[in-house]
Amino acid sequence: MKKILVADDSKIISNIVERAFKDEYETLVAYNGKEAIDIIKNNVDDDIVGVLLDLNMPDTDGFAVLDYFKDNNLFKRIPVCIITGDVSKERIDRAFTYDIVDVLAKPFTFDSVREEVKKIINLGAMN
Repeated sequence: MKKILVADDSKIISNIVERAFKDEYETLVAYNGKEAIDIIKNNVDDDIVGVLLDLNMPDTDGFAVLDYFKDNNLFKRIPVCIITGDVSKERIDRAFTYDIVDVLAKPFTFDSVREEVKKIINLGAMN
């Protein structure tokens, strides 16, 4: 089964994503950036079709994960969408300096997260 990685310190967010895609994708969950990087390292050749990445996480933040993607040329292999409650212009502009697909502001709806994942999966299929 293809996989989606949700990297967010909120169990509510990961539960929403898991419920939204339970019949289509396996959801991998990381509660901080270090866990996300470890999951990516261990599954890089597997079927991760996209990442939903929070920028504000404990220990290792989302920007460290974005740096890991950049340093390892992963953006073309695994599309990334930022999910964040901090939609300040500075943070969003900084996020778009990376090769991300989009930014989804929290709180988001069940339908909006489904649409965003469809977008990153379709983009990934094109690469």
